[in-house]
Amino acid sequence: MKKLKIRLYIIIILLFLNSISPVYAQDTLNKNPSKRPSVGLVLSGGGAKGFAYIGLLKVIQEAGLPIDYIGGTSIGSIIAGFYALGYHPDTMESIIRAQNWDYLLKDKIDRKYIAYEEKEFGEKFIVTLPIKDNKVAIASSLYQGQEIDLMLNKYFMPAYNIRDFNNLQIPFLCIGTDLLKGGEVVINKGYLPTAIRASMSIPGYFSPVEYMDYYLVDGGIVNNYPAKNVKEMGADIIVGGDVQSGLLKSIDELNSMTAILDQITSYHRIKANEVGYAMTDLYVRIPPEFSMMDFEAYDSIIAEGERIGRAHFNQIKALADSLNAIEYKPLKKYNAAPLDSIFINNVKITGSKKMTQKYFRNIFDEYEHSWVHLDGLEKTIRLMFGTRFFQKIDYEIEPAEKGQANLIIKLTDADPGYVSAGVHYDNNYHGSILINGTFRNVLGKRTKLLTDLVLGSNPRLRALYMLDNANRPGFGVMLDLYNFKFDDYNNDVKINTFTFNNYGVSVFANSHLKNSYSIRLGVEYQYFQFKQNVVVDTLLENFKDFNSYGNVFLNFGSDTRDKNYFPTKGVFARFSLKYIIPLSDNWSRELFTNAIVIYGKYDKNIKLSKRIVLRPGLFFGTTLKQSQQPPIQNYFAVGGLNPQHYIDNHVDFTGVKFIQSFGLHTAIVRLKLQYNIYKDMYLIPRIDAGVNEMEIEDAFNMNNLMVGYGLTYGYNSFIGPIELTLMDSNISGLMLFLNLGFWF
Repeated sequence: MKKLKIRLYIIIILLFLNSISPVYAQDTLNKNPSKRPSVGLVLSGGGAKGFAYIGLLKVIQEAGLPIDYIGGTSIGSIIAGFYALGYHPDTMESIIRAQNWDYLLKDKIDRKYIAYEEKEFGEKFIVTLPIKDNKVAIASSLYQGQEIDLMLNKYFMPAYNIRDFNNLQIPFLCIGTDLLKGGEVVINKGYLPTAIRASMSIPGYFSPVEYMDYYLVDGGIVNNYPAKNVKEMGADIIVGGDVQSGLLKSIDELNSMTAILDQITSYHRIKANEVGYAMTDLYVRIPPEFSMMDFEAYDSIIAEGERIGRAHFNQIKALADSLNAIEYKPLKKYNAAPLDSIFINNVKITGSKKMTQKYFRNIFDEYEHSWVHLDGLEKTIRLMFGTRFFQKIDYEIEPAEKGQANLIIKLTDADPGYVSAGVHYDNNYHGSILINGTFRNVLGKRTKLLTDLVLGSNPRLRALYMLDNANRPGFGVMLDLYNFKFDDYNNDVKINTFTFNNYGVSVFANSHLKNSYSIRLGVEYQYFQFKQNVVVDTLLENFKDFNSYGNVFLNFGSDTRDKNYFPTKGVFARFSLKYIIPLSDNWSRELFTNAIVIYGKYDKNIKLSKRIVLRPGLFFGTTLKQSQQPPIQNYFAVGGLNPQHYIDNHVDFTGVKFIQSFGLHTAIVRLKLQYNIYKDMYLIPRIDAGVNEMEIEDAFNMNNLMVGYGLTYGYNSFIGPIELTLMDSNISGLMLFLNLGFWF
């Protein structure tokens, strides 16, 4: 009698639900109502819209509905994988909020991880193209998924020793698309982070994934709603969450690359969707009010998922109650958390054909037979990625004996070369075009050749060759050939124009620390000519023909800024010590002697609020000489607003004309207040004060103090900073300075 009442109760509930929702697996319940049916949850792909599933899962948990099987595609595979592993919806929400989605989706890393020499030669290009097979090519995808891989590894690491996904807390599968044959691939075994990465590899956006003898891209191309597959796992009742947009109906809606890609792939999955919908017993449609790329709108999307989930709460609760009436089944514990550390037995390096084992030993020797903090491993991988020797770096934790593990570093070497271009104009150096060639591991393993060719009124060729030894000191050669002109002034009156030709080469030992600090010790040879259009200073006639000199130098550099342009934190510093030796026989020792030149620069960025950054700075320099002056390149030349110069000891100064002041002893302090008006627009009031004198005693005379001030409007555009500055000083009149494009 009691069993009869239970059966009657279930039938009444099902009849009620049939009137307001798709039919549950009524036949299954009616055939054997004493055996509890299993529930499978299906989550479709849909980009950022998939964050809504976190809200839906909150409702499912509140209703007390246990999930016995789970599967998803693309973003659905990530959320389904989290739940299968045992993450609570609240934990998932915290994970989503903790990510920098712009970095994740575009392979960006914090600038502090980028190698010092890459900062020195990079960050000034409008376009970059790889060189493959001795010709310029186009990349196979926009991004490799570098940061996505690290994120998936971090949060799915607790399952590193589970290679059959049926053994997760909830049996799990996801869907990939075989790029070679075009068919559906059900992924239910292997390494969980890579499986999910394959399922979400949007073709053309992320690179394909080699996995289990397949070459896979996003499963949403062929099956974006894998209800049939979850049914085949053993689920009797299918609950489906769906955030798909469906086919767009107008040209106006096809307004982005991702919209077009989604439209193309939608045609191929319509049939699979129809099959899946027919098998779904409780369907939760979450209308796509957001774009698939609205990853920063996670709070709103999660809230929308919960709101719509609550609209289905009665149905979900009724299903849970009806199943519990047959057999009570409590919710499992959802308390999964990322691993903090793991004991590594051996380190295996795979994939790289261009780097030596010695290079990797210098990095990973300390990881073997020791506990490894996974946050530290991520930093090491980002530092390696920042060298630009590698197109992609991923890792896998492989189970080993006695609960230990092996670390497998999976590398993809960077393309052998890249060609890049940029443009620039400013009032001082005028218009120019930059062509950069970057070649890695072409002139030997562990080597870089970075070249800049500047075409314009002030041409320049600069090249750096480096042999990188990872954490050990390396070796470098720098070539720098340039020509530029500038005007000479008497107070505010132009009296002459100078032309500077210089050909220099230096050889040095190089050591770097965490890609943010560089130390170079070496020797330099320079062959130069310095001409004046009108002979005003007869002493300068000694430079009208080419002469040479050498120096021994020690340089220290630090660049921890978050951005090269309009930074909000970090430090940029340089320190140089040079011992200068004139070499030309035609130089009279009465005119030029050996000298020691010391100078340093320190700029700091202090974030005061979300929009305001205080940017103090300091430059100092002095010359220690026996009697006469060092060669003229080693004078401190002050003026103009160019933050980068052909000669390192030339210094920008607000309100003073370009290289208006020459001296052997200088001290300058500066202060900028950077205000972010709106998005990429900035307003920067600025003030500089200092001295630059030939004799050190004159540097202490307050009558020689220069003070300049100005106001800069800046816009951070795709061609680089666009800046207009109105400025004045006590030694020059009111003037405008215009900069267009990246500085080089």
